[in-house]
Order: sequence, then C-alpha cells, then structure tokens
Amino acid sequence: MDRMAQTALNSMKNLMENQMATAHNLSNLVTPGYRQDVITDFSALYLNRNKGLEPRIVAGREVGKFSIEQGTMENTNNPTDIAIDGNGYFVIQPQNGIPAFSRRGDLNINENGELLDGAGNLVLDAGMQPIVIPAFREINISSQGEILIQPIAAEPGALPVNVANIATFVPNGDNTLKKSLDGHIRFAEVVNANGEAENIPIEPNQQGKIISGFLEKSNVNAIEEMVNTIDQMRKFEMHVKLIQMTEELDTAGTSLMRLPGM
Repeated sequence: MDRMAQTALNSMKNLMENQMATAHNLSNLVTPGYRQDVITDFSALYLNRNKGLEPRIVAGREVGKFSIEQGTMENTNNPTDIAIDGNGYFVIQPQNGIPAFSRRGDLNINENGELLDGAGNLVLDAGMQPIVIPAFREINISSQGEILIQPIAAEPGALPVNVANIATFVPNGDNTLKKSLDGHIRFAEVVNANGEAENIPIEPNQQGKIISGFLEKSNVNAIEEMVNTIDQMRKFEMHVKLIQMTEELDTAGTSLMRLPGM
C-alpha cells in the first residue's frame, strides 16, 4: 500500500506543477509575445537499485517546453511596436545579463536612449550589443530590423540614418529551445565531455521577418487554460481519495493480522 500512496503523491506533485504553469499562463494572457507554457508532457522514470532504491516507475514532467504557435497580430500604428511574422525571435538582455530570446515587441526608449522592450529588457543589435538611439524627429523599423531615424539636426528631406540593426534569430532543426527558470527562452543546456552542463551562446542569424506597427498578442488560449484548471482540480481530489483509501486498506490489513486478544 505504501507504493500506491507514493505513486499518488508523485502524481499530485506533478499536478501541482501543472497548476502553477496554468496560473502563469493565465497571468500572462495580455502580455505581448508571451509563449504558452506546455504542461502536458509526462515521462516515466525508472528507479533501480543502483543507489539503494527499490525498483519502481514514477511519473515525471519535462519542464521548460512552450508553444511556438503564433499569436494574433494587433495593428497599433506605433512605429516602435514590432512583431516577427512566422518563426523567429528577437534577442534581448534581461537584468541578469544572460542574453535570451523573446517575441515581445512593445519597444520604448529610456532617458539614456537605450532601446527596451515592455518588460525593461535591453534589445540587442546584430553584434549582440545594446541598442542606443540618438535623439530623432522620426523613427521607422524595416522588415530586416534596420532602425532608421531622422536626426533632430537633419535638414528637411534628408535621407534617414540607419543607427542599428535589431538582432533576430530563426532556429533550425538542430536548435532546442526551452524556458529557463527566470521565464526567458534560451538554448537547452548541453553536456560536455566532462559531464558538465554548458550554455550555448546566442548568435543572431538575422533571418526574422519584422512587421512594424503591429504587436503579437499572447498565444495563450484562456478557455483551454480554464478547462485545464478544472481538470487538474478534479484529478487532485481523485488522488486525495486514493490516499485515503490506501490508509483505510492499511488499517484493515493491520486489524486482520492482529493476534486474538491483543
């Protein structure tokens, strides 16, 4: 009966993690470019006696996966709102300093001229450097990621100046992406010859097709997430009842084995 209870507890742990992912998806329902966390990937883990453990099979969930389905495009007519059409990512530098991929395109310029996304992450250029934009009268972003401005001191009718190229990356079949613990998308870690995990550096390939004046909405389906929430609650209750039944069976078995008169 102990194994039955342990199996139920392990499943409840996975259900709790799924519920956390569902709550995270719902909380980012209106976040531009957000990628839905995938919560239905389960795998079987076989524990053997190599480390003194009893042989048994338990369920495990692979974390870090996300949906690559494109979200709805919203026309904002704002020249600093951009989106990637099809597959691909912008390259950003979060506050922890480790570059990551992003689909978020609600850009703004701070008081230092640095180009940021809506979450305050630095947007990087094709050379993996933060983009700094000088004062301008007009700004436009091309489909190749070229940032074209009319400087304040420019004469009327002067040609626009290219001040930076936004870094983009389109993954190929050799690239495996996953969400890190900080919620940002990066390459999955690889194990080197010494058995140590290594991070793969990001190198933009400038193959993303940018649409200016549009924002990509989150690809989270609110109805689907609400259904997942109800389903997870029911499964959790079912496992609680299973543990209660296991306790009752253990109690009944103990009473049968008790010696008469004891």
